[in-house]
Amino acid sequence: MSVAKPTAMQILVAWRDNKWVVERNALEVAAYAYRVHAIEHARALAAEAAAMGVECYLLIREQDGRWSERPCPRPRRAGR
Repeated sequence: MSVAKPTAMQILVAWRDNKWVVERNALEVAAYAYRVHAIEHARALAAEAAAMGVECYLLIREQDGRWSERPCPRPRRAGR
């Protein structure tokens, strides 16, 4: 079966059980003590999505329970 427009990739970064969890399409792929590390992993997943030509979006759940939805971060260029 061929799909004209594939489903967008969902990347989630959420504070759960005293750690930052990173999920791709509702499957946990990593957990970190620090938010910055979780966001870096989310950037790597966003780069994978871009390489595959798949749209993606990022959901973030902060420690205080707030949710935000954003477009996926752009992949960093080499040398940066």
